[in-house]
Amino acid sequence: MYSVIRSLLFALPPEWAHLVVLKMLGLYHGVSSQSDASQAVIVGRMKCKNRVGLAAGFDKDGLAIDGLSQLGFGFLEFGAVTPRLQPGNPQPRIFRLKDDLALINRLGFNNNGVDALAEKLDWARNSVTIPIGVNIGKNTDTSNADAVTDYVYCFDRVKSVSDFVTVNISSPNTSQLRDLQTDESIVRLLGRLVGARDAHFAQSSCYVSLFVKISPDIGDNEIVTLCQRIKEVGCDGIVATNTTTERPAIRDRRRDEKGGLSGKPLFPLALRTVRTVRSVVGPDFPIIGCGGVWDAESATQMTEAGADLVQLYTALIFRGPRCIAEVAAALAENKHIN
Repeated sequence: MYSVIRSLLFALPPEWAHLVVLKMLGLYHGVSSQSDASQAVIVGRMKCKNRVGLAAGFDKDGLAIDGLSQLGFGFLEFGAVTPRLQPGNPQPRIFRLKDDLALINRLGFNNNGVDALAEKLDWARNSVTIPIGVNIGKNTDTSNADAVTDYVYCFDRVKSVSDFVTVNISSPNTSQLRDLQTDESIVRLLGRLVGARDAHFAQSSCYVSLFVKISPDIGDNEIVTLCQRIKEVGCDGIVATNTTTERPAIRDRRRDEKGGLSGKPLFPLALRTVRTVRSVVGPDFPIIGCGGVWDAESATQMTEAGADLVQLYTALIFRGPRCIAEVAAALAENKHIN
């Protein structure tokens, strides 16, 4: 069935097709996929229905929260959102590389603002029973010197309506954002967010896990330093990785389009990053593997490299919802995962 739907969607420009899918999912109120209790897993302080989540970027503004929650995911991540609404970069800004099973996007944190998403999540909390995360960033016109204020504002707006928050310092589509991964900047930023997390827990007894999403384009030495700081400052986990500005083995003529590459060609970079992160943070620090996870085989490789959970995005576009159950079942059967 999805192959037929995909042929129709792929006849549309990528961004139009994506909006159509979100509209359809936003209207869907069918029966939730059956939950297999044997697939449930606790990672850190989160109890997930299974090890497969939706990656940030698929539904930035929470347009299809209920519909997505019924597809079989173990957890969901929305965003990235910023304090204020922003339109993002000029269109066209998403490119399908069908022969490479990949996407290039340079969306630029287009979203309706964190307040709009927080309102939708508040409304959906009673109907969605799996963990919900929010990916947060800064507005394009906010300088890196003032970025802490944007991130703290976003955290404060979603702390009561989410189970985890992911600090996005690794998107390639916001100018100078990746500079926040440097040693001094990251300690200052994450220190403030950890303080906000702890204050919220003390006041409400509700704990919001704090993850950091890192780039696949930094070297091993930089990964080591970054992961050490993330752990030392008191964060709860790492998402590895964001999209890449590299173009590994891309055949499509649009390979030179600016933006972040996702999909199958990203997988080796993401896998290498997860493996390095695990070697730095030790066996018990939560890692979410994201980037090119496509099927049972790649998901298994990702978890064996050190990921506790995985996220899907581009695979969902090319393969449809069937890949969710396939990956979840494979990871539930893998006895080598912690």
